[in-house]
Amino acid sequence: MSAGISAGAKAIKSFRINQLKNLRQHVIHNGPLTASTKAADPATVHRLPNPFIPHQNPKTGRWAPPAVSLRRQADLVKRAKETNTLYLLPPGPKVPRPSSLTPAEAAAEAHKAFGGVPGQKLNSRKPRVLAQCWMNPVDWVGEPKVKEVAGAELGTKLYAGKKRMFKGHRWERLKEARDSKKAILMRDMARRIRNYKAYYQKRKPNPLKATSSTKARKLPF
Repeated sequence: MSAGISAGAKAIKSFRINQLKNLRQHVIHNGPLTASTKAADPATVHRLPNPFIPHQNPKTGRWAPPAVSLRRQADLVKRAKETNTLYLLPPGPKVPRPSSLTPAEAAAEAHKAFGGVPGQKLNSRKPRVLAQCWMNPVDWVGEPKVKEVAGAELGTKLYAGKKRMFKGHRWERLKEARDSKKAILMRDMARRIRNYKAYYQKRKPNPLKATSSTKARKLPF
């Protein structure tokens, strides 16, 4: 790898080289790639399975997990954003906004950034040839299923459609009502104290006042 390429760009380059190298093994294990539903781009040189999504084996009907884990996907996306090479990654769950560039436009952009000769012929058994083909146009087979979540565009998808937007602890949920009640009590506290003292002042016995009881007094012994 050239010394002028940053560490992030080297990670993207290594990722694409590995995908080109593993195409033969993928076809052996899972059969040929499914036909594309969209119109083929005449400038597309390679068709590769999207390693960011699961794939179904047409022979057995079983699903294989993504070849690249979600943690590795997130790391690649982070490095691609740092080096402005997000257009070289396939669409996936960790790619927030897939590139709108066509494979040919993405390849032209990569050659403009890193140099090299476009349109190199692939030979997966020769590492030097692979190192020259990593910027070739690639049609990634397979699209991720994007789950539409209400409120995602506003950043509130976690609590979208719910009455209570904040969970928190119980004391946090009750704090607003408790503070409101406390404010009302403190506002009328002077009157409450006055009424309290007046109530017990009236009930306090007066030793000089004659008793109103009609019952005979009992001796204390």
